[in-house]
Amino acid sequence: MSTNKSRFLHLERARGEKPGPEGQVRLQDGGRFESVAGPGTTETPASVSVPEAHVERFKLHGQTPLALDAETARGQHFPRCVRCEAENGRFARECSRCGADLQSPEQLAYDAERARAREQAEAETREQMQVLQKAHQEATAEQLAEKHRYMEQLQLALEKERSFIGRLQPLFEPCLAVGLLRLLPSSRMRWRVGGGVSALTVLLVSFGNKPLRMIGLYLGVLVIVSIIPTSLLTAGRGGRWD
Repeated sequence: MSTNKSRFLHLERARGEKPGPEGQVRLQDGGRFESVAGPGTTETPASVSVPEAHVERFKLHGQTPLALDAETARGQHFPRCVRCEAENGRFARECSRCGADLQSPEQLAYDAERARAREQAEAETREQMQVLQKAHQEATAEQLAEKHRYMEQLQLALEKERSFIGRLQPLFEPCLAVGLLRLLPSSRMRWRVGGGVSALTVLLVSFGNKPLRMIGLYLGVLVIVSIIPTSLLTAGRGGRWD
């Protein structure tokens, strides 16, 4: 009794005994496919020979240069039939649609007129392209000039700002209080102004009413801030002004 899987046991014929693991396997010759005969034949088919002329072009592969048409596309002539207006190849002698002679005077005149119209259209296209290219170049030059002017103005503004900061920098060396006192003409006046500001602050805080006391406190804060060295205030910026 056969099972459903028994048909898979007879898909391939037996190949005989297999050689042992130490045995040498003999490879079959490369003509085993050519020796296969069709059904009903007993003779081995002869080998098929290819004519030498058919393979001659493959022997010179890579040795002969590729043949190219040296004529430019502008010089190529593709006639259009004057009767049916059918396009033809440039080597055609007769129209492929109506069979008209493509070398007749009427056809040659029509081809010459088409060539002149085509050259005129190409010339107009080139002129338009030159105008557009010139306008583009002018616009680009104007943009570059505008950018250059903007960079110059920005550079002048930066230099002006640096000059202003440079003029103010001596007022903060080593601190604001010393820089302001340095503007006074004599050392005696500097001591008087410094002592007067300190005394005024103490008097306002100690003996003034509430509004005067607040003014004294603000003045005292300004004095304390002004005597702080500038190097401590600009430590986060590396001590640089510019």
